[in-house]
Amino acid sequence: MKKLSIFLIIAGILIALYPLGSYLYGGFGQARLMRELEQQSSLTEDFISANENVAEEYEGLQSIFETYDEEEEEIKEEVELKIQEGEAGKLLGTLEIPKINAEMPVVLGASQENLRIAAALMEGTTPIGEIGNAAIAAHRSHTYGRFFNRLDEMELGDEIIISTPQERFTYIVYEIKIVEPDDLSVLNRNRRDRVVTLITCDPIYEATHRLIIHGVIKDA
Repeated sequence: MKKLSIFLIIAGILIALYPLGSYLYGGFGQARLMRELEQQSSLTEDFISANENVAEEYEGLQSIFETYDEEEEEIKEEVELKIQEGEAGKLLGTLEIPKINAEMPVVLGASQENLRIAAALMEGTTPIGEIGNAAIAAHRSHTYGRFFNRLDEMELGDEIIISTPQERFTYIVYEIKIVEPDDLSVLNRNRRDRVVTLITCDPIYEATHRLIIHGVIKDA
């Protein structure tokens, strides 16, 4: 009988304390969630801050594409000379797209001068061949087969080959889309895969939209 009384007293105390314990546990859980939200918010702000220059360069493509002049294109020999003499952006490698029989140099920085002579890796995006999103822009040349003139012929599963002095990377196209010029989502980072994003204007003569080709690196 005495043991039963003690048991009932303990049970009563536990029942009385349950609401308090539940409240405290809930408070700790809410605090933890708030900390996680604050950390995520901080990461988002850091991401936006770190990508302000990328966004500015991407948005600057609009005026570059709109003011494109076919006559300003330079022949291959002049391009190679400018790159060798350092008048163009740093040469990173070559871009080859077998499906449309396209091959061109890739330089760093999507400036107006660089895009006159080559495709350009946008500064601030992922280096070629690394995990993330390497964004490469080029003109939709009015000359058949030049630069990204025939990029609209690409299909899912096609290859994009980028060769650097260190390595050769083969990407497989997994997404093709047309977006508004201010759609920055095409530059989103990928923290798992090695992605390349090809960017050009669409349609050829008006540049009202962007033609986007996403490719992911092919496993060896």
